Order: sequence, then C-alpha cells, then structure tokens
Amino acid sequence: MKHSWVIFIFLFWSCETFDRPEKIPSFIHVEEFDFDITHSSQGSASEKITDVWVYVDGSLAGVYELPNTIPLHFEGNHALKLHPGIKQNGISVDRTKYPFYKPYILDVNLIPDSIIWLYPETEYEEQLYIWLEDFEDPQSKFETFIISDTDLVIIDQPADILFDGSNIGEIALSSNQEIFEMRTNELEFNQFPKNINVPAFIEMNYANNYPFEVGILHKDNFIPSYVRQPLITFIPTYDFLDTVVWNKTYLYIPDATNFFPSATEFDLYFRIQNTDQQDDIRVRLDNIKVIFRP
Repeated sequence: MKHSWVIFIFLFWSCETFDRPEKIPSFIHVEEFDFDITHSSQGSASEKITDVWVYVDGSLAGVYELPNTIPLHFEGNHALKLHPGIKQNGISVDRTKYPFYKPYILDVNLIPDSIIWLYPETEYEEQLYIWLEDFEDPQSKFETFIISDTDLVIIDQPADILFDGSNIGEIALSSNQEIFEMRTNELEFNQFPKNINVPAFIEMNYANNYPFEVGILHKDNFIPSYVRQPLITFIPTYDFLDTVVWNKTYLYIPDATNFFPSATEFDLYFRIQNTDQQDDIRVRLDNIKVIFRP
C-alpha cells in the first residue's frame, strides 16, 4: 500500500504541472528604426537596420527581424531597451547589435494579449571617429593605384538614388580593361583595432553589375610595401533586367586586421578584376564611412 500511495501522488502532481495553462503574453510591435544624423560630419542617414534586439529589465528577451510583432512574457511596468541590429558583412547568419547606434530606451506598461506599437529612434553613439567619402568634393579621398586601367569618376546622382547629396563615385571598365584598384592614404587608419572583439566598421552604399573586392592593406617593419587582405567580394546587385539596384552593408574591419598583430600601417582598397573580358562593367559607390572608437 505504501508504494501505491507514492505513485498516486506523483501522477497527481504531474497532471497538475503539465495541465497548468500558459501565461498569455503581452506584445510590442516594431516596424522599423528611425535613424538620423546629428551633425553633417556623420554623412548620410542611410541605414540598413534589419533586426531589433529586445531587452526587458536588462535581460535579453530575443532577437527579431523587422518588422515584427514580438511576444513578451511579462506584464505590468518594465524597462525596455531596443538595440538596432544588422547583418554583419551582409551575412544573414551573422546578425549582431550595431555597436555604433544608440539603443532606444523606454518604460512601458505591458498588458497581456494587447499590442503596444513602438516607434524607436536611434543615432550614432558619441565620441566616434567617422571618416567619410560621399563624393561631394571634386577630389576623391581614394587614390587610383598605378596598375589600374581606368579611374573612379565623380558623377551626378542619378534619379534612382534617394541618398543625401548630389554625387556618387563610379568605376567603369570595358572589355579591353582588365583591372581597377583604388586605395586610401589615411594616417588615422593605422589605429584600426587588431583585436577581433574591438569593433570597427566600413559602412557603404553600392550598386554593381560585376563583382568587386573590398579589403585591408597592411604592412609592418618587415614588409616594405602594402599587402592586400580581402574582406569581401560583392556579388552583382543589378537585377535580371540590368536595372540598377542599390544595397547597404556593414563590413567588420577586425575580420582582416586581427590576423596581423604586428602591423604598423593599415589602409583600404577597392579592386575589380575583369578576368573574363566583360564589357560595360559598372560599380557605383556612395556614403563610404569608416567608423571606430579612437
């Protein structure tokens, strides 16, 4: 009898545990982040915020692609912090909080089975180093490398672009032009972090009908000239009708610099190799920013 009584108590407790109704969640809806600049030196307000990282009372409650209606298993007054999220290097599986955008912070009263619509705003964090090439000056900050068969030209902004400013940079190659490369020459870039966990990014808008490469140049006391380290090769954005399609990306600089702890100098390069002799190659660029904490 004693053993039967123990079994009965266990079964009764198990039923009570699993039959308990689930708590009805509260909801918030986030359509998008509104990003704005606070000074002209920050360049365009172009962004590609794809996700929101939701914190409730300081704890992560989830990461959600935007737009989204988000369930929260809380009710009553709580502190929310919404961090803008991006696809690092344009990779869907490499989603991260963008460390240079401010979080949106507010207190809310969460009500079960109700939706609160939120309209988060963000801007750049304070005390950032921001290098900008928006092609608004007659002279580009990039220098054409001597091996190039063509040059970058600054052209009027076509009607299909909605960015701030009036100009863009364009590189064009014909079938008899094999290579193009341009480089920066900036002393501040020698401060690029070499620790993989210290953030530094290249932001840029681009439209291309042919692959092009962006990377880091590096050298140290034992290497007399720059060596290239690719960061990414961009596939064409133009659609099947050859219509210009613009994209925005955030490239993580330490993905390259962390391999070179002894490097004393860094710069950027952009490179096109027309290996299959294609004609009418076009790469358009705008709002190139290099951002890190000095």
